[in-house]
Amino acid sequence: MNFIDRISYFLTLFSEHLLISFLAMLIVTVFGVAIGIWVFYKPKARRIIMPTVNFLYTIPSIAMFGLLIPLVGIGLQNALIVLVLYGLLPIVHNTYSGMKEVPYHLVDAAKGLGSTPQQLFRHIYFPLALPSILSGLRITTVMVIALTGLAALIGAGGLGQAIFRGLNTMNTPLIVAGSLGISLFAILGDKFVATLEKNNNLQRIINRNAQPSQKHFIYLNLGILAALVLMSLVYINPFSKIKDRVITVASKPMSEQYILGEIMSQLIENQTDINVIRQFGIGGGTTNIHPALLSGDLDMYVEYTGTAWMNVLNQQSQLNFEQLQQQYQDNYQLQWLGLLGMNNTYAIAIPQSIATQKQIKTYSDLVRHSVAFDFGAEFEFFERADAYPSLIKVYPFNFAKLHEMDISLRYKAIEEGKVNAIDAFTTDAQIEALDLQVLVDDKHFFPDYEAGIVIREAVLQQYPELKTVLMQLEGKISTESMRKMNYQLEVLKETPKEIAQAFLATLGHKDE
Repeated sequence: MNFIDRISYFLTLFSEHLLISFLAMLIVTVFGVAIGIWVFYKPKARRIIMPTVNFLYTIPSIAMFGLLIPLVGIGLQNALIVLVLYGLLPIVHNTYSGMKEVPYHLVDAAKGLGSTPQQLFRHIYFPLALPSILSGLRITTVMVIALTGLAALIGAGGLGQAIFRGLNTMNTPLIVAGSLGISLFAILGDKFVATLEKNNNLQRIINRNAQPSQKHFIYLNLGILAALVLMSLVYINPFSKIKDRVITVASKPMSEQYILGEIMSQLIENQTDINVIRQFGIGGGTTNIHPALLSGDLDMYVEYTGTAWMNVLNQQSQLNFEQLQQQYQDNYQLQWLGLLGMNNTYAIAIPQSIATQKQIKTYSDLVRHSVAFDFGAEFEFFERADAYPSLIKVYPFNFAKLHEMDISLRYKAIEEGKVNAIDAFTTDAQIEALDLQVLVDDKHFFPDYEAGIVIREAVLQQYPELKTVLMQLEGKISTESMRKMNYQLEVLKETPKEIAQAFLATLGHKDE
């Protein structure tokens, strides 16, 4: 990716992050203040609302994103709901506390002068509670901007996308750039709310006793915010995505999935007039992508036969691809468009030096030495029925320690010596880069994980030409060629776009 493309990429992410955060804060501010006022005047409601708001705040944010997928799908709607629910607590509490702490003698004096309840609120309670409300707003602003980074996991976009893409492709500069972007954004957001607090600027404007300089200062900052929001809207132009012929291509958060998603997207764009929306790096992989396909939020992605057979269809028998295809079609109205030719099955890898020293070649060999190994794997590996829970029944490993970590951190952990055995995939580029030994599954526990394209039947009915286009990839990507492309991405730091273009060129397809 050249410099201009990289700048354009980050401008898009910044614009998405700003718009998501702004919409969430707008909703949170309106509803948070309204709820805080309501519970102040309604003690019975307060006994229900306040514990509920507190409880919502305790749910891990990443779990909330996942829990909402079956209900509202992925993308902006999911992100906004989670951000709003998390942002309510500081504003609701500070609004209620601010009004509660208004001195009684001021309220009594106003009542003595004949003030109505509406006048008491407008001239006493709300103005005096405003500093507390703004304090809550500052906390919420920073929190929402930071949490918006996680929205990238469910396809909502934003600067978090750079972080997760960097993690999954081992691209440190991308991680740093995304992290610094969010940090800078949060600092600027905090400074903006601070301008409302400074010298009671907003309070004086509401009370109509502000100095002209205070008014100009506030209006200038509001104008800058409005301009940034407007420019972000114009830059990403979300309405341009509303087209007659459009499909959404998804990918899991793995190096090869970014590449395969880009290969499919470019092939479709090159040979049809269909517009492609890329939703790459969806957190949770199959767990979140499959429901999104069923709801129509996503249209197609690359899946693996072993994952589909055991995790989606919950089959424990020997994998039968024809039966898999039929059940996908009957149960989910999804089609498998052939297989790409690569088998990215699970494996266990250890450093070559240790394998040679201890003469470990197979899983059974590792069982005898397992007490000397710290084993690391991604969270999904320890949870999936076709992975660790069943693996230890066939191979009774007794590892010294088990380390659960993000899928992108396994190789970093073994490189730094934090673990000395990890789960791996046979197409992983880092196997060669770190001189690891892939052990032989001598009891043939792991099934084949052949990659194939899964697409909604409704999409094929709408765009029948897609089948012919995508079937050109059948059998064209070997395990070795996929490992090479992963190496280009993770080690040589080429981009998925560049790698996909080069691959399609070898098939005789040129970017138009």
